[in-house]
Amino acid sequence: MNTAFNGEHLLPGHLGQFFIVLAFGSALLSCISYYFASTGTDKFDKSWHNLGRIGFYANTVSVISIGVCLFYIIFNHLFEYYYAWEHSSRALPTYYIVSCFWEGQEGSFWLWAFWQAVLGNILVWKAKSWENPVMTVIMLAQTLLASMLLGVELFGYRVGTSPFILLREAINLKESTPIFNTNPEYYKNYLIYIKDGNGLNPLLQNYWMVIHPPTLFLGFASMVVPFAYAIAGLWQKRYKEWIQPAISYSLFATMVLGTGIIMGAFWAYDSLTFGGFWAWDPVENASLIPWLVLVGALHVMIVYKNTGHSYITTTILVLASFLLVLYASFLTRSGILGDSSVHAFTDAGMFWHLVADVVLFLVLSISLLAIRWKELPSSKKDEETYSREFWMFVGAIFLALSCFHLVIVTSIPVWNAMFGTKIAEPTDPIRHYNIIQASFAVVITFLTGFTQFMKYKKTDVTRFFITTLIYLAFAALITALVVYVTGVYKLHLVFILIMIGAIYSILANAKIFAETIKGSAKLVGSAVAHIGFGLIMVGALISAGTSKVISENTTGEQFGPDFANAKNDPRENIIMYRNTPVQMGKYLVTYIGDSISSPNHYFKVDYKVIDPNGKIKE
Repeated sequence: MNTAFNGEHLLPGHLGQFFIVLAFGSALLSCISYYFASTGTDKFDKSWHNLGRIGFYANTVSVISIGVCLFYIIFNHLFEYYYAWEHSSRALPTYYIVSCFWEGQEGSFWLWAFWQAVLGNILVWKAKSWENPVMTVIMLAQTLLASMLLGVELFGYRVGTSPFILLREAINLKESTPIFNTNPEYYKNYLIYIKDGNGLNPLLQNYWMVIHPPTLFLGFASMVVPFAYAIAGLWQKRYKEWIQPAISYSLFATMVLGTGIIMGAFWAYDSLTFGGFWAWDPVENASLIPWLVLVGALHVMIVYKNTGHSYITTTILVLASFLLVLYASFLTRSGILGDSSVHAFTDAGMFWHLVADVVLFLVLSISLLAIRWKELPSSKKDEETYSREFWMFVGAIFLALSCFHLVIVTSIPVWNAMFGTKIAEPTDPIRHYNIIQASFAVVITFLTGFTQFMKYKKTDVTRFFITTLIYLAFAALITALVVYVTGVYKLHLVFILIMIGAIYSILANAKIFAETIKGSAKLVGSAVAHIGFGLIMVGALISAGTSKVISENTTGEQFGPDFANAKNDPRENIIMYRNTPVQMGKYLVTYIGDSISSPNHYFKVDYKVIDPNGKIKE
């Protein structure tokens, strides 16, 4: 233990680093043991199984202990640790101290590993005959997550970044601060001069950021479970059996990740103020992409369960959903989006580590599919055109195509880095994504409506057309009223079509909900989910159609060419002078100052709502 520096509390850091190494070693032990328990056929199977569980429980304890050590450091303002100094400060209230925990890469990796450990405990309890192969995959993922926290050098290459590195080591205080370099006594007492930490990024000082990351990372962590079942099914040649348990976990993952995405949209609306709750930022896209694919996978899983059709599509989409989670992690953490996203992490020297993570699981998935391809179940009979499973399959394909577009355009920085090209990103990304993705949304909203009037295998065509046309006529009438009252008619035609489709979906699913709840309440889930989706679409369109620019320039000045470009109308911009209040809508706005933290330029602006008596309301 180093005692050369006065005031340092090294014990929690040493304990934390010990538990990181233990978490990595125990996860690897568990993965190997579960693997041999899955492949063996002799009396040692039980011993490997028990060793796998011991390794898993040790990993769970280790992950929890890492979290305890890190929270102790942050909560007690031990700024000798770089993570605490970089992300927290003494002035923060307790609930934002919690947010500091996962502001950095290391904390978010820990959060992911924690939720994966929780899910692993559920699987150990519930998976039964699937435990060995499924937990092999889970613990492989856990091993890789633990490796992201190691922060050790092997053969000159650093593996992971540790949250327990000391401040003086992280930024080399002695070399970077002349007074410490010339005076060993000052350096020995450097903590006297570290009065406070950098504090939490102001954009993250929002109540949504207390609950959004844990929810989002629970969603990411839960995506590995259906993936693990699909891999286990291919590996063990139990091609059909894995579908049923995977559906339950897929429903959970879809619900939680979707909730996390919506929470992030609320945070963006509150904190980023970029003209709405969704700006198609690359990091936003990175979370949406795997969710879209898993939603598609879930629908074809239900199709296969009910009809035996679309097994290969089901398997590929389930595998792809988790691979896209890993790819999303690469996009947001490798630094490749540093210049194109407002909330991506910068490069922490983990680029190739993250690439290896994606490649490992991609190779595993493709190899198993290739080896088992000739044995995979397939249906010799085509689906009926007027059957629910056919249109659910079509809907899943459209979701996959929507995702494909997002991946291609969001990955432009990746293509440029890989091939040395200079492909330009869309100059107006919001308009680009809105129009193209809205076209997919038109199809999806209508599909979530009329498929509810269909039956599996075969539908009464005459009754279907009569029913769906009646509901479509009602939807068109309601849409006309909503569009007229809210002003949504100002939007592009494709958005009006989405409104019709969304209201149609709400009406159709409300009918199914009313019929189903009288029978079995267990079957209302799809109707509720589709009604919720329709309401989100309607709300998003009304929000977009009724938005108003409050930074209205009434001076008659055009402010020169800098204000007039593809994105801005000079009449929608106000010049603000430092410490000079300006009325902007209901807000009294004061520009206070700015700062640069490369590559970002931050502006501090004070917004106040003042009542007629001169008192501040907000």
